[in-house]
Amino acid sequence: MLYAAVTGTYDATTFLVSILVPLVLGSAFLSIRKERIALFAFLAYFWAVVDDGPVFFDSVLTWPEVTRFHPFLPRLFMNIVIHALTALFLYLAMRESIKGTGASLRKAPKVIIILTSAAFVVAYAQNIPLTAIQNVVDASWYAFDITEKSASIVLFCVAVWLAVKLKAGQSRAGPVKIA
Repeated sequence: MLYAAVTGTYDATTFLVSILVPLVLGSAFLSIRKERIALFAFLAYFWAVVDDGPVFFDSVLTWPEVTRFHPFLPRLFMNIVIHALTALFLYLAMRESIKGTGASLRKAPKVIIILTSAAFVVAYAQNIPLTAIQNVVDASWYAFDITEKSASIVLFCVAVWLAVKLKAGQSRAGPVKIA
């Protein structure tokens, strides 16, 4: 992200340095360590982070004209793909965190599903078309972006923690009901 912020260019080098290398290194590190929940969470939030500035991956189909008018359809398509990747990897992380409980995500405690869903919505809160949110985004986008991603990560960590606690409780003394 720093490379994209400093150079302000959007080309193959930006793709390599700001997207491909961090994606491969992060995935490889977590895969080697066999941290599947962390790997899926990393992959979920990776797409949420590179979606907007300074990388603007949602506009990759219009690079290097990323600072000009964006053709609507390529950007919309990329936003759908990026949001879908985030949702998919959040789902996989939650599925991994409840693995071994005998419960599916449909049967998981509602609080875990609600927290995971809230984490997804908060990760992309700047896209919510509410005037109050858009005013904050217009006034201080970067601070809002950091805040929304941080809040989303906290919500998701609580959901994973509850799922792991559920798993630990079931392995010791049978079913545990959370909330």
